[in-house]
Amino acid sequence: GLIVNFPSNIDFNKITGKVFLYRPSNKQFDFETTISLSNHNLLIPDKRLLDGRWNIKVDWQYNGKAYLYKKEIIY
Repeated sequence: GLIVNFPSNIDFNKITGKVFLYRPSNKQFDFETTISLSNHNLLIPDKRLLDGRWNIKVDWQYNGKAYLYKKEIIY
């Protein structure tokens, strides 16, 4: 699958938010998942991802401060 790493120097229990994955070639495969961590990594299972291009957006909060990370990836 795809692993989203959060900073290791912060308390992962205080991280909230969502991860959005967009498939530009086929909107049917778009999905979002709530961030729920048991360590500093979030695993997006392989069965949710098709080979090819994805746009990933991680919209998360920590201690009242909002963060946004966007990237195009090839899976």
